[in-house]
Amino acid sequence: MSNLVKYLLFTTNFLIFVLGIAVFGLGIWVVVDKPSFLDLFEEAQNVAPEITDGFNVEIYTSAVYILLVVSALVVVVSFFGCCGAIKENKCMLGTYFTLILAMFIVMVVGAVLGYSGDLEKTIKNPLKSALSKYKDDVTDNTTPEFAYKAAWNEVQKELKCCGVDDVSDWTLPGNDFHWDTVGVNKPEGCCMVKKDGAATSEAEKLTCRKSTEGPTSAAYYFNGCYTMIKDEIEENQNLVVGVAIGVVAVMFLNMMFSFAMCTMVK
Repeated sequence: MSNLVKYLLFTTNFLIFVLGIAVFGLGIWVVVDKPSFLDLFEEAQNVAPEITDGFNVEIYTSAVYILLVVSALVVVVSFFGCCGAIKENKCMLGTYFTLILAMFIVMVVGAVLGYSGDLEKTIKNPLKSALSKYKDDVTDNTTPEFAYKAAWNEVQKELKCCGVDDVSDWTLPGNDFHWDTVGVNKPEGCCMVKKDGAATSEAEKLTCRKSTEGPTSAAYYFNGCYTMIKDEIEENQNLVVGVAIGVVAVMFLNMMFSFAMCTMVK
């Protein structure tokens, strides 16, 4: 019986080790490939801090670093758990059980917090407010307004979207820049990517910016950015939480096995 528990503890620790590395790698990927919409909110804070009161960029970026630290600790602890199981050291197993219990609690709380949140309140509402601060006629690339303009266009190009709900958002009253004075009704970011994958010339871009097509346009992506951002967040969030739940489940088994071994080892 003791040999069965011993090898089960070793096996589950090895699984935790692998899953911990997977979570760590995922965290690195998120840090390196930071979503462009986070850049948009950072620039919005420089232009008009009041529109991002409901969105804390630091919470999202800090969560990634916390994930990296926790996953690194999981890898280290699971490595020593393997050693404790093989050597059948009671002191090492007791320490391992205590560490696993503490990390188990932290990861359960983190998974719950990571899965919760009102995306409409924290993302959609600030984006709606951010529309009114966009200025298409800004040309000085040293100003916060130009960086903000570039961020909006990059988000729309990268996510293949236009506006918050759809392209019609850009023609709503209240914008700082009046589109009808130059004949265009949307930013260039809405017209930089065509559905057929063909390159967009300057002439085509201008024609697109002056068109009155709605979100069902056959040529361009005129659907809203909020849906795209929401889908991307939920997809990555579900992946992270799914892996975390897998790690937590195996950690729970390890706590049981390590406790059992502590009672068996003389």
